[in-house]
Amino acid sequence: MRAIGLAVGYLMWIGAGIVTFVFWFAAMSKWLGLLGKILAIIFSPGVVIFPVVFWIVEGVFPSFYFIVWGVGIVGIIIAGISSNSE
Repeated sequence: MRAIGLAVGYLMWIGAGIVTFVFWFAAMSKWLGLLGKILAIIFSPGVVIFPVVFWIVEGVFPSFYFIVWGVGIVGIIIAGISSNSE
């Protein structure tokens, strides 16, 4: 049962990271074009800075970003509880 919890936790964590990167990449390429694509690969979105900038530029609160971020945190918690190290 621990192996399933560990796999699900890591899958949630890694999946949330990939979705967050795609969200970051799409926003940067929309705002800056080719330069945004290059900068999105070089720089990380940050935890607080990117949602605030997205909110200011787009005028819409990025609730999807925070939901995905929360799913990643829950995945880390599940993986931590399911790990064998004590």
